[in-house]
Amino acid sequence: MVSVRRALLSVSDKDGLVVFARGLSELGVELLGTEGTAKLLEKEGVPITKISEYTGLREGLGGRVKTLHPRIFAGILAPRGDEPDLASLGASAIDLVVANLYPFESVVEKLPVDHAEAVENIDIGGVALIRAAAKNAARVAVVVRPSRYPEILLALREHRSIPDSMREDLAAEAFEYTSGYDAAIYNYLADRRGGTFPSALRIAAPKAGDLRYGENPYQKAALYRTRTVRASVGGAARLQGRELSYSNIIDLDAALRVLLEFDRPAAVVIKHTNPCGAAVAPTLAGAYRAAHASDPVSAYGGVVGLNRAVDEATAQFMKPHPLDAVIAPGYEPTALEILKKKRKGTFLILQTHGELERDDGLDMVRVLGGILVQTTAGPEFRPETWKLVTKIAPTPDQVRDLTFALRVSKFVKSNAIVLAKGERTVGIGAGQMSRVDACMLACMKAKDRARGSVAASDAYFPFRDGVDELGKAGVAAIVQPGGSIRDADVIRACDDHGIAMAFSGLRLFRH
Repeated sequence: MVSVRRALLSVSDKDGLVVFARGLSELGVELLGTEGTAKLLEKEGVPITKISEYTGLREGLGGRVKTLHPRIFAGILAPRGDEPDLASLGASAIDLVVANLYPFESVVEKLPVDHAEAVENIDIGGVALIRAAAKNAARVAVVVRPSRYPEILLALREHRSIPDSMREDLAAEAFEYTSGYDAAIYNYLADRRGGTFPSALRIAAPKAGDLRYGENPYQKAALYRTRTVRASVGGAARLQGRELSYSNIIDLDAALRVLLEFDRPAAVVIKHTNPCGAAVAPTLAGAYRAAHASDPVSAYGGVVGLNRAVDEATAQFMKPHPLDAVIAPGYEPTALEILKKKRKGTFLILQTHGELERDDGLDMVRVLGGILVQTTAGPEFRPETWKLVTKIAPTPDQVRDLTFALRVSKFVKSNAIVLAKGERTVGIGAGQMSRVDACMLACMKAKDRARGSVAASDAYFPFRDGVDELGKAGVAAIVQPGGSIRDADVIRACDDHGIAMAFSGLRLFRH
């Protein structure tokens, strides 16, 4: 272990600094600090030497040059036993570096972004200090987060030094910190250059916390947060319920993605990432009732997503239903009290930070040896561009329902068939290996409600058998991409059953 005789302090985040610096000083540690840091500590009566006094070089260029000096970096980088060489450079050993960086990430999260302000918040000297100290962790300790201050003081009080294992942990934390900082800068500049996919993928994602378990109890899992400003599961406040599991987050995220499709009051019930019911209505309570009624059996143990603040009427409708979780932008006090009584207080209640926003980011999936990346922005659904291919045309109400069903089908695992009527789902066939099976499943779920409903298919019908199943159930109109070599057979099947069909030209696979 190495005793700490001298510490350099240069922090942007001054939370807890005064107490920490005073504790160091009381232990006999000599303090060096940049102008802003020293000014705060001098005001609080903590003795400190300004770096400009130590180096003989004033801070210049509007604060861009503060710590970039050979006496500083020699003192940090000198290995053990190099005191003569260090002295020849007119430097003294620095054993502890406490530094954190300009708030670049918070600056570029503010919209609109001021590019000049963003550039000024790209830290240079701080990053160099941190990296130098972390490189020389065999002798120097580096602290980048105020949460570490108490344990550093405790170690110094007990040992007059910082243990080797702690210095190694601090060094790893420091490189994690600077690598995330550099990734944020790169991502910002790459976005300014435009284009969908940058030349390299740099992910800056701090750990939000460990999860209860992964998809199954034998799997461990954690959540890393990529953005905090967007209304999301990762940034949502947990108002009640157990710690989130991997599956909770996946299902709640699926609910939010469906809700982003609709501006009117909307509700969706998710089970194993698939919508088992979705609806829009004049009121949120009406939307929830219709969504749950679509498939109440599958809704058992599901999660609910709502795109408005939950009112008392909606909460009352949810009260008797065996559900696992709900996520919404807000809750009226009476509604929250009702929901908190569900499942003896274990019902998971999440509130997003702010209203829902459309997602125009990138989705990533790990495969063996790589990462698949694709855009999330979806197509516009414009019925006026559809191609009518049958003898009869859909009615205006059917076109409205077909559009609704298409929006929902985007989020149903393929092969997917969505039956809808009155802007609410009545039956969903999800994740089937053949399209005819998806049709049969959707009709089985809908039962008598299939009669007079409409159907959206996420991809073309390869044979007429799927249409025959929908026709037998009484489906009145279909929208699908078209493009099969047997389109003529499929169209003939529609005409045989008196079904209106339009080709949208849009495939909506979801794997």
